[in-house]
Amino acid sequence: MSLFGDDDALPSRSRSSALFDDEPTPAAVKTSTSLFADDVGAGDDSPWGFPTPKKAARGNLVKTLLPPGDVPDTYIDAYDTLLASSGDKIGLDAVHKLLQDAGVSSEDKSRILRIVVPDGQEPAQGLGRGEFNVLFALVGLAQEGEDVTLDSVDERRRSKAAYSW
Repeated sequence: MSLFGDDDALPSRSRSSALFDDEPTPAAVKTSTSLFADDVGAGDDSPWGFPTPKKAARGNLVKTLLPPGDVPDTYIDAYDTLLASSGDKIGLDAVHKLLQDAGVSSEDKSRILRIVVPDGQEPAQGLGRGEFNVLFALVGLAQEGEDVTLDSVDERRRSKAAYSW
C-alpha cells in the first residue's frame, strides 16, 4: 500500500529509487538508501580525503599572505634598503645574509628557507614584497622563540598584534 493508494492498481513498471517513478536512474550513478547518499562509496567520499596542496599554491600563499598595505612601515623600509644594497633583486645571498644578521638558529634558517623558497631555487626576479614580508615575519617569530610556520604568521596578522615583532 502506498501513500496514494494501492500499488497493485498502478500499471506495472520497474521499481526505481527515484523520487518520481518517471525519472530514469542513470546506470553510472550508484543508488543509495540514505536521504543524502552519504553512504555511497563509503571510503571514497570521506571529508578527510582532501587532496594534498600543491607547492604552487603554497608559493602563492607566501606571496599574498602579507601584502604591502597590511604591514608596518618598517617592513617596507627593510625591503627597500635590502633591495638597494643587493642590486636589482633580493636573491638567496641577500636572504642568507639577513638570516645570519638576525641571529636565527640554523634549524630556523632552514625552516624559513623551506617556507619562503620551497624548491630551493632562487626566483628569477628575486623575492617580491609579499614574500619578503613573510620572510621578515618568520624571522621575527624565530627571534621570539615562536613556531616558525605560515599558520603562526597568519595568526599574528589576524590578531593585530602581529607587527610588534
